[in-house]
Amino acid sequence: MPVIFRWIFSGCISRSLVTLAALLSIYVIIESFDKARYLGHGLNGGLMIEYLLLKIPFMVNEFMPIIVLIGASIYLIELSRNHEMVAIRAAGLGINKLLMPLLTVALLAATLSFIVGEWVTPITNKRLDVIENVHIKQQQSASQGVQWLKDGQRFYRLMPLKEGRFTMVVIETDSEGGWLKRIDAASARFANQQWLLTDVHITTPSPEQGTLHEQVDSLVLNSNVGPETAELPKPRHMEFAELYRYIADLKHAGLTTGTYTYALHRKVSAPLASLLMVILATALCLNTGSRNSRVSWGIIAAISLGLLFYVIGNAGYLLAANEHISPAYAAWLPTLVFGGLGIYLLLKREGH
Repeated sequence: MPVIFRWIFSGCISRSLVTLAALLSIYVIIESFDKARYLGHGLNGGLMIEYLLLKIPFMVNEFMPIIVLIGASIYLIELSRNHEMVAIRAAGLGINKLLMPLLTVALLAATLSFIVGEWVTPITNKRLDVIENVHIKQQQSASQGVQWLKDGQRFYRLMPLKEGRFTMVVIETDSEGGWLKRIDAASARFANQQWLLTDVHITTPSPEQGTLHEQVDSLVLNSNVGPETAELPKPRHMEFAELYRYIADLKHAGLTTGTYTYALHRKVSAPLASLLMVILATALCLNTGSRNSRVSWGIIAAISLGLLFYVIGNAGYLLAANEHISPAYAAWLPTLVFGGLGIYLLLKREGH
């Protein structure tokens, strides 16, 4: 491995790590002050520390392209200030000798981002949502509250017990909404597309006696809905393969897949953005002189474009969720725009 490759690689990766540490430190300070107002009101010190730690993988995955952009920009500005870019150019080394170590750093960052987004954040996000909704917002967890389900002409009312069991009330109606049967079960469990009921009371209307009552020890109801269908799974809780299968199931059922398709494409487009951000940093901050004005404008432009990248990403998510634009297009839009801009500016700088 050439000496210049190791030198540029180590310099860029060290600045990126410092940038990562700085952003995480700023986040922890801001989030600590924000969540401190909930201490004693559903949130204690242990939960607050857990919340901050669990949020770190999300931050790493979300801001990795911006971290790489700022880290590479800072390092390239240091090279320009110290006239090291002049020496590199004077030695006859082309732009490829500079880009290769930078792209290697970006590739490592992209790999880390993909690993965290695929196998870490789906787990931590589930726990984060519990802390956020139950302990901070004081909302009842969906798995703890009453659930209403509908399956054809049947309406299910579930109240959770323990170990996946529920008390259940089932109302059956005709096509016009008229009452046909009520089933009350002291215990119900869902398995293999069936509700297994025990200690069951059945009430049906009777023209002669008003209502008829029947008690049975057990009853089986075939059903396409179970307790997990009460709340749709969140895309941020799912891995790539889970998202792909779930999108296929939704399409087969004729349902929209907006946010799930967006999340699937983001798992690929977000890590790839780290590679393109290095090209953008090179185009903005690569100078052979040490003029402070040009250097200052380079870092200002890099930070501004990094923030704009994040804003466009959030805007794309909202547009995809409301079905204003294609979810796949919304997921790739920031990466393609900023990647294309970086390549254009670099080629223009190099005279191509």
